Amino acid sequence: MSVNKLEALRKKGNFTPEKPFLENDTVTPKKEKENKPVSTIPDETSKYIPATNQRKTLKVSPQTKAEIEELKRYLKMGYNYEVIQFLIDDYVEDHLSSSQKRRFKENTE
Repeated sequence: MSVNKLEALRKKGNFTPEKPFLENDTVTPKKEKENKPVSTIPDETSKYIPATNQRKTLKVSPQTKAEIEELKRYLKMGYNYEVIQFLIDDYVEDHLSSSQKRRFKENTE
């Protein structure tokens, strides 16, 4: 097999480090890590709880997007989700009967 001239000149790896990585150089000293107690029982903070402000996408038509933007300006709200929540709350209060409201609240909790 013949070696291409460019492949022969190519260095292995991205770059040559100036000094090698040592774990002792990290920010937290190793002694502090060893002194921390190890909990075998998972506490409440270790459970995954999605944040309430995580970004979600909602696909709407360009006309609906324009209408939401106009409502946002008219109602002086900063975010699309505020307008959508306003519309949901307004619809539930004005157009649903009391039994439908109760069922809606039970299903959305």
